[in-house]
Amino acid sequence: MFNNTVISIIKKKFEAEGNPAKIPLLSGHKSFEAKLSKKGIFVSNLGSSPLLPWQVFVETVRLLQEKGGRAEKGNAMNYKLGESGLPIDSVEGNIALKVYGKQIGESVFRRITPVTCILIWAEICQHEPNFLVIKENIVIEEKE
Repeated sequence: MFNNTVISIIKKKFEAEGNPAKIPLLSGHKSFEAKLSKKGIFVSNLGSSPLLPWQVFVETVRLLQEKGGRAEKGNAMNYKLGESGLPIDSVEGNIALKVYGKQIGESVFRRITPVTCILIWAEICQHEPNFLVIKENIVIEEKE
């Protein structure tokens, strides 16, 4: 289990920017609102399921580190969990499997946009086309 470094970095960014915060989309032209809570982050662009629990962010960073710092984002719009466009080792697939308990072959609710944008906004990750990449200067320690 990772320590609270990921959560601490995100919380510090909210302290610096304000709560709620405007999180830019990858295009840079639009944004969504994110509000810090004890349970995680509530976002304005996920309709009736606005909460992203802290485990989503911790699990995403754990996956990135496990995969050498870089993972495919995954496409929940056009694929089911485990299919070629939504492998279980993609960010979206891993979240669905590990955090939300989805099974191989199930449809997955798309959360990749706010997860990716928050991690980039918090300066933990950077974007590459179809991939999320952990920044080289970020050190997330593991604790036993």
